[in-house]
Amino acid sequence: MQFRGSRKLQIRCNNSVQGFWLIFFSFSILLIGCDLFGSAIDDRAPRVAILHPGGSATVAGEHVLILIESEALGADNWISFVNVTINSDKIGEATSEGGFFQFRLNTTELSDDTYRIEAVAYDRNQARGISAPVLLTVENESQGIGPETRILAPFEEEEVSGIVRIVVQVEPGQPAVDRIDLLIDGVSVLSTSQSSGSDTYVFDWNTAGSIVGGHIVEAKAYSGPATFRLSESVTVQIAATDDPDGRGVPGSVIWRTVGYSGDVRGSVAIGFNNDIYVASSTDTLYAFSPTGVLKWKYGTFGPIRSSPVVGNNEDVFVTSEDGRLYGFDSNGHPLWTAYNTGSALRSSPTLGVEGALYFGDAGGRVHAVSSFNGQPLSGSWPVNVTLEAIITPPVIAEDRTIFVASGNGYVYSLSPDGSILWQSSENIGSVMVGMAIIEKSVSVSLPAGGEEIVSVNIIYAVSNSGFIYAISGTDGSVLWKELLSGPLRSGPIVGSDGTIYIGTSTGLVALNGEIDAFTPRLRFVYPADDVGTPAIDSNEVVYFVNRTRVNAINPNNTPIWSYDLGAESDAPLTISRQGQLIVAAQNGVLTSLETG
Repeated sequence: MQFRGSRKLQIRCNNSVQGFWLIFFSFSILLIGCDLFGSAIDDRAPRVAILHPGGSATVAGEHVLILIESEALGADNWISFVNVTINSDKIGEATSEGGFFQFRLNTTELSDDTYRIEAVAYDRNQARGISAPVLLTVENESQGIGPETRILAPFEEEEVSGIVRIVVQVEPGQPAVDRIDLLIDGVSVLSTSQSSGSDTYVFDWNTAGSIVGGHIVEAKAYSGPATFRLSESVTVQIAATDDPDGRGVPGSVIWRTVGYSGDVRGSVAIGFNNDIYVASSTDTLYAFSPTGVLKWKYGTFGPIRSSPVVGNNEDVFVTSEDGRLYGFDSNGHPLWTAYNTGSALRSSPTLGVEGALYFGDAGGRVHAVSSFNGQPLSGSWPVNVTLEAIITPPVIAEDRTIFVASGNGYVYSLSPDGSILWQSSENIGSVMVGMAIIEKSVSVSLPAGGEEIVSVNIIYAVSNSGFIYAISGTDGSVLWKELLSGPLRSGPIVGSDGTIYIGTSTGLVALNGEIDAFTPRLRFVYPADDVGTPAIDSNEVVYFVNRTRVNAINPNNTPIWSYDLGAESDAPLTISRQGQLIVAAQNGVLTSLETG
């Protein structure tokens, strides 16, 4: 009798009792490969396959992921362990994680060459299965010192899903870059030689098909065919989601990009073609595609601390502290010679229905300039309104009446031809942030009896005195005022139900536009530090930034989600026609978030 292997058993019996036990023992030996009751054990080899890397791949670095799938065959059977081999030599044992077996291969311990990788799986009965081989080409040895790069986005341990924007920046003083490869878990998945501007390179990594959990992102920058350098790694966490495209999940990152520098104080503007315009303190207007790719930029002669505005023909207009109003087509070509006021401009232009651009200057004048030819409108323009600077954008009523706030503490009303109609009845204090205007229907009593429904304008202005004022658009009288908390205050935003939202240094303040015996002026305060100008979507969800965090709350003051930008943002939020929340941070990163 012979066991599995080469060992033999010899037994002699001297009597019948010994013979009985010999027969029983011999029968038991014959049952090797069966369980206690004689059921046959399935000794088929387990199935095993290497899922990643696939086929033949070029790898580098210390974090190459070998992802293995294995299945034991037969009832009441399982995989005990899986080994990983290189050229038939065992290099380690994979760990079981999330239904797969994973092994991290440090290729820096290998010389540059091509290797055969296999996975060997053992089930509970020690049946062995071997995967089909995968060929890996290791490339770690550079012929020189390649360009040094760093990954700007995503951040370390950031949770991601769907299409993930990877932003790589070349450090100053590096050799010229021929191309940059994007490595995910040590394997090159994307490559580009096209910079998106400011020595940055952008990749869109589709995480669909990647397992949930940690993945390591690296950039490999080449300055020649065999001269390269690997960046420091960033670990991201792919989150489980019911939305495979990563869209529709409120608060998720749609994309993130770089390409601008300096402070952004004004709102981001969105064109009808969904192009994105960002103006910065580095004397530059930037244009990005709807997916965050830099299209063009234009330098002015002074900082831009205003908001661009987009016209009906996809033309874009912006003012600069160099005293000029600029106009460009959607490709960045100037429409006309910049209109020079001779005075510093921080007031954003406001576009009227007739195509005129209205804005104030540091000398207290209000300008009205045609967006078609860059020339001032006929009439009294420009208008000398006050001796103090006008730095906030005008607001315009449906009847084309223009309202401006001056640094002297008064609000003014101007007719479409530039005539001054009134000055506010009170000095409300200097207005340094944008105003809001609403039109509401009210019932008025007629002299002959009866009532008539008329439309009136109400202007909301937040002053350095610490109050928000509601001013009548008819005569400039103050209808009401409310003291706000905190020294830092944003411009007001009005919801469709008339609720007024203002950011302060201590929270987001919500005020009721209409009050009665049962409805106070203060609706709620959402506590947060240094809240900027909010934005409201079509579902009345309110979005705001406090320092580095983007927040979304319901109109009943309950939180929905929050996202950390990783840097502070002073710019007001903008919601695109596609429902994307666009945020410009101080670190030069433009982020698009899903509003849901």
